Amino acid sequence: MLTFALLSAGLGAGFTQATLTPDRILSRLESVATDAVQPLLAILVIVLISFGLLRLLSSSVRTIMARLMEREDQPHRDLALKANTLAHVIESAGRVVIVVVAGMMVLSKLGLNIAPLLASAGVVGIAIGLGAQSLIKDLIGGFFILLENQFGVGDVITVGSYSGLVEHLSLRRTGLRATDGSVIVIPNGDIRAVTNMTKGWSRAVVDVPISYEDDVDHALEVLRGLVATLEDDPQLGDAVLGPAEIPGVESFGPYQVTLRMLVKTRPMEQWRVQRELRRRIKLALAAAGITIPYQGMTPPGPRADLAALHPLPRRPRRRA
Repeated sequence: MLTFALLSAGLGAGFTQATLTPDRILSRLESVATDAVQPLLAILVIVLISFGLLRLLSSSVRTIMARLMEREDQPHRDLALKANTLAHVIESAGRVVIVVVAGMMVLSKLGLNIAPLLASAGVVGIAIGLGAQSLIKDLIGGFFILLENQFGVGDVITVGSYSGLVEHLSLRRTGLRATDGSVIVIPNGDIRAVTNMTKGWSRAVVDVPISYEDDVDHALEVLRGLVATLEDDPQLGDAVLGPAEIPGVESFGPYQVTLRMLVKTRPMEQWRVQRELRRRIKLALAAAGITIPYQGMTPPGPRADLAALHPLPRRPRRRA
């Protein structure tokens, strides 16, 4: 009797000693076992699917990044650094989503009410989002800088009023080294427009002023002769990617006529080419007798004649 009483108490309060039979005991045990095993099986399936999704996410991200690296014509080290950073960010975010969703499903299978947990998580997420808006903005900006390959470490860029060599690039900030050696740290969320001066190739732009009295055609001939064999030059040939272009007269100034020279160069080489070309242009123009004007020289003839024809009136002398 004691055994039947214990079984009836453990199997359910709805059974009594009088109505308890072996068939009902087996049925009740089968029901209890089914109710216990089904959630465990469901949890096991959720865990297995979660592990499979994590493995699939990791392999997919790595495969996509490898294909992107094969398509880009860029130094392998810089591209690999960007690809690894992007892969880490995407994989981490995917892991968080998969683990959170799987955890919620497991708690639900255990019979817990996850509605209050979801509500509290939403409130906490809103509070964190409001308190860390600038941080989230920086992270999103850095993610798209890396994804779109706008610039990388080793590029020379201009952001607003700041220019320099990119020494550090992360999801949150960009570090520039200015010409005077100072370090400029810019949050990625503040980057709206960026000028990359070393993307793929660069261009050396040299403006050459000559005086109004000099022959423009003769000056253009001197410049074309100077850069005719620039691609084979032992000093600058390795930095030049094509023949130099001299479009002609660029502008007129108060003392000079400005001619422009354009030379396509390798990235980071435009400044060296510009400095050397300016030195050679100065020597070539001086040898050809062409004057490079300056601000203190006498203006062109018509202005001098105009001043001579219309002298300034003299002031009358005061009597003592």
